[in-house]
Parts: sequence; C-alpha cells; structure tokens
Amino acid sequence: MPNEPARNRWRVVARELSDNELVLAMQRGDSSVARLLYARLYPAIDSALRRVLRHRGFDTEDLVQTTFERVIRAIAADRFSGKSALTTWAAAIAGHVAIDHLRRLQFERRLFHDVSPAEAPARPSGTYSLEGSLVARSEIQRVQGILARMSPLLATTVVLHDVLGHTMEEVASIIGVSEPAARSRLLRGRRELVRRAAARKTA
Repeated sequence: MPNEPARNRWRVVARELSDNELVLAMQRGDSSVARLLYARLYPAIDSALRRVLRHRGFDTEDLVQTTFERVIRAIAADRFSGKSALTTWAAAIAGHVAIDHLRRLQFERRLFHDVSPAEAPARPSGTYSLEGSLVARSEIQRVQGILARMSPLLATTVVLHDVLGHTMEEVASIIGVSEPAARSRLLRGRRELVRRAAARKTA
C-alpha cells in the first residue's frame, strides 16, 4: 500500500491522464497505471466510506481495498460507461461496499459499540457533553442499522443522494435507470427509512 508522500506524487501524475485513458490502459492489462488509478480514486473512495460509516476505524483500509477490487473487476468487465466521472463512479461503488459492511455487522450483531468519554467529539468551545455525544452516536448507528436492513436498491439510492450528495442525474447514471425512476426510488427509500425508524421507536 503506498504511503501518503508516494500517493501524493502519483496523484500529480494521475491528473495528466483522462478517465478514459486510465480505464483503457487498465483494460489492456497495463500494470503501470494501477498506481495512477489508485492515486486518482483513493480520496473519493476514502471520503465516501467515511461519510456512510461516519468513522474511520481499523477496518477502513480493508474496505478501501475491497472497493478497489470491485472497481478493477468492473473496469475489466467494461462496466464503466463514462457518463459520470471515474471518481464519482468509484465513490458509488464505495457506497455499496459500505452498505454491505453494515449488513455484515448487523448480521454479526456487532453494529452497536460502547462509546467511552475519550471518544466523544469536542465542541467548538473545547468542552463536550458526553450525554449529547452518546445520543448523536446512537442516532447515527440507528440509521446505519436501518439502512442495513432496507432493500439494497433503495438503501443505495438514499446513500448516493442524501449521504454522498450526488445529483439525481448522477444517481440515475450510476445505478443505470432513468432520472424519474431514480427519483421514485429515492422517495420510496426515504419513506422506508422513516417507516422503519418510526417502527423502532414504538417497538
């Protein structure tokens, strides 16, 4: 795995190649561009994982590697259409990886963890409220748990638009449907999220 200085050097070189040039070189089996692809996509993939999972834990690098494996397999299978930027496409794959990770955690009953005072985020004033931190962490974990149990298609659409911030046009391109279909899926996903959240509160 490249260290940060090496990664930064490769990022500078990677910017000199277009998305299509990188993809075509990978499809030709040109191993010399693998580092360029990694440098180009790492920031987007890392950011997408952290935005879905809300933390950067010990397993984040494993998820980054899992995402790159999926990206490379998808490129080899010619599944990059070029309708969106390569970074946008890779971030969407990272969103899928993050959701799969949440589902696995849910299945293994390891989604919810104790939070110690040392883990509580500081307020701007330099102090923190442990109670407030616990409530916020609990809410995040609750939403993660709900996403893990939702239909994968609906959960992915919600994550792409509401968590990762993609436009409806980008979401439609990424998931391979029309924009009206993507918007319909987003609305259904939001309704399911609200319904499941309300059901948990009354349970």
